[in-house]
Amino acid sequence: MLFGMNARILPAALAIALLLPACKHEQDTEAAAKADTKLDAPDLPEGPYADRDPALAKQLVDAGALLLDVRTPEEFASGHVEGAININHADVPARLDEIRELVGGDVHKPVVVYCKSGRRAGIVKDQLVDAGFDRVTNLGGLNDWPD
Repeated sequence: MLFGMNARILPAALAIALLLPACKHEQDTEAAAKADTKLDAPDLPEGPYADRDPALAKQLVDAGALLLDVRTPEEFASGHVEGAININHADVPARLDEIRELVGGDVHKPVVVYCKSGRRAGIVKDQLVDAGFDRVTNLGGLNDWPD
């Protein structure tokens, strides 16, 4: 009887011993993936981000955040922050897949949104957060961008 019990326990113990290192590897992979979202500046805050903080917005953009101008194409053509991508605020819900592509599929990558005054950018920020983006800030208006 004792021999029969050991015969059952030994294979189970061996299986557990072999599976534990695989669990560790999965945790390492997840940690590495999260580290990739830190961009070029290790001192960036994790988020969620406060709104209308031009210094933070510039820090994020300088580190590689997506800069999204949600004004109309006509407003964008009259002047915009260098490097900004223009997606009209009214089109954002239909273009969420495109925005995901712009961040390489990483909804943890920081996104800075602006418009003329901050109202439309606030609406877009809420839409992005609802879509799973967790590091979004509303710069406010174009004139709030620090030079």
